Amino acid sequence: MQFRRTRPRRLPVALAAALAGAVLLQGCERNAAGGDIRYPDDAAIAQALRQNFGEDPDNAKARELIQTLGGAEGQLDYKVRRVIWRQGSFEVHYDASLRMAQGGEQSLQRLYATMIPKEEAARLPDQSLKAQQDWLNAQADALARSDAAQGQALKASLENLGRCYRQAKAGDTVPLMEGLHALLSPAREGLYAERLQAPGVQLKCLPL
Repeated sequence: MQFRRTRPRRLPVALAAALAGAVLLQGCERNAAGGDIRYPDDAAIAQALRQNFGEDPDNAKARELIQTLGGAEGQLDYKVRRVIWRQGSFEVHYDASLRMAQGGEQSLQRLYATMIPKEEAARLPDQSLKAQQDWLNAQADALARSDAAQGQALKASLENLGRCYRQAKAGDTVPLMEGLHALLSPAREGLYAERLQAPGVQLKCLPL
């Protein structure tokens, strides 16, 4: 799953300070200049991240993947690891997980249906998860004969997805990505989130 990565957008210091003072955020810390830094709580951060994910047109494919894996009511959850003051904005380090709204086997069936060409899917003995997995594993074996790295990558992805989703139930939480970064800037309606480049991002339960 790909997320939009942008450079941090810097607000003028005076404007940023005025906006920060106008937003009601929980938790504060006194800086060296004697002013109060009001840090956003985790709920406000999660709301800003969800809004960014839901509204950014560059996330359209990622939103489709989340609905495929989590169901129509599947939702991203965020675990905040660190919040850093950045001259009127906040750099947030966080992990993302998926709250399931359907069983994991249904998630795998829906995902694998997007990975198998329609003409090949029509030739399957049935549309069961096992038939889909058998076809994809055979494809990985065939691919390995011409490109070992790609064949191994497909095989590893199928094994990882199986471990992640096969036993998952509606209401369970499945880890997706760790080590994400975002810049949160105060805005009139709350907080505005922009995703930042993060070199240490780790994919967990996503197609590789």
